[in-house]
Amino acid sequence: MSNAISEMMPTEAGPITVRRLQRDDAEAVRELDSLILGQDRSSTWAEYIDRFLAFSRLGTQALPWSGSQVAEVESGVVGFLLAERQSSGYGLPPGVRIVAVAVHPDFRNKGVGRKLVESLRGDSKRQAIKHIYSVLQDRDERDAEFLESCGFKPAQVKVFVAET
Repeated sequence: MSNAISEMMPTEAGPITVRRLQRDDAEAVRELDSLILGQDRSSTWAEYIDRFLAFSRLGTQALPWSGSQVAEVESGVVGFLLAERQSSGYGLPPGVRIVAVAVHPDFRNKGVGRKLVESLRGDSKRQAIKHIYSVLQDRDERDAEFLESCGFKPAQVKVFVAET
């Protein structure tokens, strides 16, 4: 059974809480992602979420912690943030990389995304992780503005791409 929000106005939804991602959230995350993009881009969200959760369960792994979160109201999930540890092996200082952030359109500009980022920031600090990263395409101006409003600054990193 899904716990994604379909037709609810924020004023009727009650308080928004943020908590760690759980396996049972996979379908709600998939539905919310599909709602936002207008298509089902991933039939593998359950496996993707399993991978995030597996890292958090395996204390023997080099990068065991995941800061993935969901935002919810009483009736279901209204946002999510998927994040994973970033090793220094790729030229960046060790930290956490935000893989995806999504907020239900009816709940945007209500502080949901900011709550998700603040929760990740707090969890990262408790884990003694000093950096949080996000990689965006140049055309993702709205996402860049959101991250900047949360205190992120553009990094001096070059990305190279080759056609196959």
